[in-house]
Amino acid sequence: MTAKRIDIEAAAAFLTAHDGYTILSHANPDGDTAGCAYGLCRALRKMGKKARVCCADPFSRRFSFMWEDLPEEDFTEETVISVDVADSRLLGANKELYEGKIRLAIDHHVSHVDFAESLCLEPYASACGQTIFKIVKAMGVPMDKDIAACLYTAIVTDSGCFKFSSVTPETHMIAAELLAYDFGFSELNYILFDLKTKERIALEETIYRNMKYYLDGQCAVIILPNSVLDTVDPEDSNGISAIPRQIEGVEVGVVLKEKKDGSWKASLRANSRADVQKICSVFGGGGHAKAAGCSFTDCTAEQAIEKLIPAIKDALEVK
Repeated sequence: MTAKRIDIEAAAAFLTAHDGYTILSHANPDGDTAGCAYGLCRALRKMGKKARVCCADPFSRRFSFMWEDLPEEDFTEETVISVDVADSRLLGANKELYEGKIRLAIDHHVSHVDFAESLCLEPYASACGQTIFKIVKAMGVPMDKDIAACLYTAIVTDSGCFKFSSVTPETHMIAAELLAYDFGFSELNYILFDLKTKERIALEETIYRNMKYYLDGQCAVIILPNSVLDTVDPEDSNGISAIPRQIEGVEVGVVLKEKKDGSWKASLRANSRADVQKICSVFGGGGHAKAAGCSFTDCTAEQAIEKLIPAIKDALEVK
């Protein structure tokens, strides 16, 4: 289907005009989709509307501040929207339940594949949280520290704590405005970026010991089979994709995680020379120029690597 493109003001008008919201996040939720969903949910409730968040997978305990004081509401669903969802396939188990019912998608992925009636897309925003911030303001909802904490989390996590190349002056200006609401950003940043469990440290030790290098060290690959993932809390495997690109000389990092059905989810991160969104699009995936993903079915991790390396080689123009 082809979604109708709408701007910030039109999206705000739509949200103001309707009620009974189910807000969908993508499966394997990150800080952006969680912060957008709960920030918007709080804003809608502040307007006197009914709203709830729905995700196929559990949110990280690190984000529990978003919903701890937000009671469940029992109401008849009227309007389904999605936030930070680039493709209906990313809804996971909710895809079959909600496909064809989503009225509005709010997103920032340049690789967005239409699945909703209307789409509010800002493909050059560093986080979908930036777009939600502007929509909340356009709805006339007074900002408070709880909404601000959600939207700050969305922005700070998807921008790599403002380190990614997608960050713009607007990113910093929105974050600065949010900081005025005194939600304890220093402690929040510690929880989001620095705090690690002992199990996470053990997992990192395994990763560094077994990491493989390709293309004369310009590509680093981590393979995480179920035999490893089943020994740790899912939360402890979050953020692993950032590790390879931290290594000197590595231009593209790849993390292959085995799914319960035996397929492999590849998460690619790039430094300066490669556009991993283009690489992943070859295999039916997508994302951003410096952070993207795709999936491989009916093959081993080694076979997935054999498919990826030539595409990465071309992107890096390695001879």
